[in-house]
Amino acid sequence: MNKIKQQQIMNEIGIPCPLENESDQKYAIRMIEEACTFLKNYAKHTGKKGYVCHLSGGVDTFVTSMLIKKAGLYLINLSLPFGIKPDMADVQLAKNIIKPDVFKTYDIMGPVIESIELLRDLPPSKVDIGNTKARIRMTVVYRVAEVYDVLVAGATNVSELTLGMVTKYGDDASDIQPIAGLSKGIIYEMAKIFGAPQSIIDKMSTTGTWDNEANQKEVTEINHQVCMYLRGDDISEEYENEIVDLYTRSEHKRHSPVTPKDAWWFE
Repeated sequence: MNKIKQQQIMNEIGIPCPLENESDQKYAIRMIEEACTFLKNYAKHTGKKGYVCHLSGGVDTFVTSMLIKKAGLYLINLSLPFGIKPDMADVQLAKNIIKPDVFKTYDIMGPVIESIELLRDLPPSKVDIGNTKARIRMTVVYRVAEVYDVLVAGATNVSELTLGMVTKYGDDASDIQPIAGLSKGIIYEMAKIFGAPQSIIDKMSTTGTWDNEANQKEVTEINHQVCMYLRGDDISEEYENEIVDLYTRSEHKRHSPVTPKDAWWFE
């Protein structure tokens, strides 16, 4: 393995490490406390009373929302389905546990179809609808944030951040990312501490970019390999090459728009 490259990526992503002899549960509790402090301090710094967070029915948005509530901050949850969403039951279960101060549902199907239709002269791709959905959702989220005078909390985890499994100016668009440095394993541990419904804990991960189940096992395994890689563990050459390739190609997603004074993009 290329240990120099691995260390470079580890340094950039900055995944927090467990303390010596610290159990997963104690590590998760410590991460909860640190994230809550982070959320409170940033809200105070910006003069905002709280956050708005999209509630998808998945574990990442559940944990992010629970962190905001535990921090004692004002929370708005938005359910933004594309038509009839199969996991709306999980959204309702999550809402009942989280108890947001405000909960609203907006069906984004109309705006998404209109956007796709507007560009019907362009060739389709497997991610065009997924990326459009993510960007329409962020348009709605930021409009709500504006009306309620709150910040937008994102729910990107460390695997998505490392591999670029996010839509630029879509689901990665936010004012704060409280779980960005956390592995999926610790996020699941946090979810258990917060009393997440079993259906959310058992749900397999996807990229969230296009709607099918074909990539679930693939995404679950790559998440596991990324977490090992970011801990400094050895992994297979095949997965190492895939992770480094995706990390390199998605670097622009981890930066603000490039300007003439920026040097990160060239060697």
